[in-house]
Amino acid sequence: MRRPIYVVDSFSGTAFGGNPAGVLLDGAELTDAQLAKVAAEMRHSETAFVLPARDPAASFHLRWLTPKAEVQFCGHATLAAIAVMVEEARRLRVAERGVVKTAFTSRAGLLRVELSRDAGRKLRIRFETPATAFQPTPVSERLLSSLGLIAEVLDPTFAPRRAGVSAGSEGNLYICLRERENLTRAKCDPAALQDALSEAQAFGVVLFVRSPATGVDAAMRCFFPDQLDGSGEDPVTGSAAGQLACLLQEVLPEILPRSLVFSQGTELGRPGRVEIDVRPETTPGQIRAWIGGEFSVVLRGELDLR
Repeated sequence: MRRPIYVVDSFSGTAFGGNPAGVLLDGAELTDAQLAKVAAEMRHSETAFVLPARDPAASFHLRWLTPKAEVQFCGHATLAAIAVMVEEARRLRVAERGVVKTAFTSRAGLLRVELSRDAGRKLRIRFETPATAFQPTPVSERLLSSLGLIAEVLDPTFAPRRAGVSAGSEGNLYICLRERENLTRAKCDPAALQDALSEAQAFGVVLFVRSPATGVDAAMRCFFPDQLDGSGEDPVTGSAAGQLACLLQEVLPEILPRSLVFSQGTELGRPGRVEIDVRPETTPGQIRAWIGGEFSVVLRGELDLR
């Protein structure tokens, strides 16, 4: 029982940058237990499983598993899966001109996708992320200490907020810092941070600083100590980038559609960039973030499940 399998470095056009994700095709006959074993074998933060569509409006269905559990949504593994479907497996066709509009189903619902090519035939991927609401949330000294931070480095003009828990959001805490140097110096104590996050009823924490460099709207660092081994830090986090883009639009609104670029991963030696389009929905007052970026397929092979 062999299945095509890939490793893709998402949000980077070069190998060993961005965030690596596994992608397994043709896994419809695999049990949940087998999917979990594949994700554990791959050892990436997430592996995407491309399955038959479950809605007439969709081209495929996606599931995302960490080595420990299934998650509601994953941005970098979605980018990896779409890249494989187009450029490797040739199961989605994208002509030199025009925009291909499709969608996929997931635990987070039906999510739309737009595919096109630039003048050099380079693939451009955009897909929407789940809708999220935010609420102001006090940050404890204990939580800041677990990240090597003090209250004085927080941006006083941008209060911390927690994303609501929904079909596509586990409830991350977003904390804006004053300076890029503050972001660079943050150092996570995973056990202490997990205790503080449990107390705050948050899944992970996203530290960010606004406008750290020309052409970059925000630099981020994301910590999920309950999901990631070692430092608990994720290299480049598409789902958090989508949420942060919506949060920036909520707090500092601009005319829509709005394009943003976020950087992440420098501190881990895996730099990447997430490109985001914040677009208005048909319902007045509603917005949605569409994310994308470069990618590099670094492994192509078969997984033998005998």
